[in-house]
Amino acid sequence: MNIRNYLPIIVLVFAILFFAYDIVADLLDKDESRIHIAVELLVFVAMSLVLFRELRHVRYLNREVIEHQSRTARLSGDLMIVMNTQFSQWGLSPSESEVALLLIKGLSMREISELREVKEKTVRQQAASIYAKSGHAGRHELAAHFIEDLMSAGVEGE
Repeated sequence: MNIRNYLPIIVLVFAILFFAYDIVADLLDKDESRIHIAVELLVFVAMSLVLFRELRHVRYLNREVIEHQSRTARLSGDLMIVMNTQFSQWGLSPSESEVALLLIKGLSMREISELREVKEKTVRQQAASIYAKSGHAGRHELAAHFIEDLMSAGVEGE
């Protein structure tokens, strides 16, 4: 929780509490004018309404964030299913599927070889096989194939 997101609400709560205390104190003090108390009461009500509106807005924004996180997670999961299905259709081996995923994520050949604990030459051969089986010229076309699916799913889902 970021306190800066709630700062206006916190300030409003303290101001409302101050005005509530001041109104009660003024009512107990018989010398205070009715106009002064009425103005303070009007400010108190206005601030209370603004606070209520702000709280509703924060609740709405929180729901929106949760909905977008859920949608993003769903799209991400759906994309992985689409990718694995496509890898299967292309006839990629499990190792080639793993390399393809790492290529799409943007890892270099060296990074993939270190991560998979194989020689870089092996990764290059697997990448060449992936490109041949998929019909794509390189990692950019391979990644673009799936990004296009994701973008199409995002447009259809709206």
